[in-house]
Amino acid sequence: MAIKSADQITIVDVTDAYSVILSSEAYTFVGGTSGATSGSCTTEVSALCGSNLCSSVIVNTSDITCPAGISASIQGSGTEKVTITFTLTATLSSACEATIKVHVDGIEVNKKFSFAVAKTGAPGAKGDTGATGKGISKVETFYLTT
Repeated sequence: MAIKSADQITIVDVTDAYSVILSSEAYTFVGGTSGATSGSCTTEVSALCGSNLCSSVIVNTSDITCPAGISASIQGSGTEKVTITFTLTATLSSACEATIKVHVDGIEVNKKFSFAVAKTGAPGAKGDTGATGKGISKVETFYLTT
């Protein structure tokens, strides 16, 4: 009798894989026409080995690379959940990101936290009489009849 089919499969055990999780990965600061001048936000860092929560997640202040105008402070390094607070120290006028180096069981993982700025009162914003952009001047409804 002839062989009708043959195949090969590789099974990978990922029950010991590490996952590093940020409770929030982005924040938008509200600012004026030049950008945001004050504010802060937080995120929690935790890690899983397979489906088990890791008991020691380490993040040091020196392990966080912040963009200009943002500083970071850390609480709970070496515990299950590390809290990082990002604070504006100068005017932030455009989107940027911080890099967080997380240490878990001798493994190092880099995570990114993104910042954005919602500028209010910018030219063209609602209520701004100096707007020079295009806009909707009227809406017409048409019906197709057969």
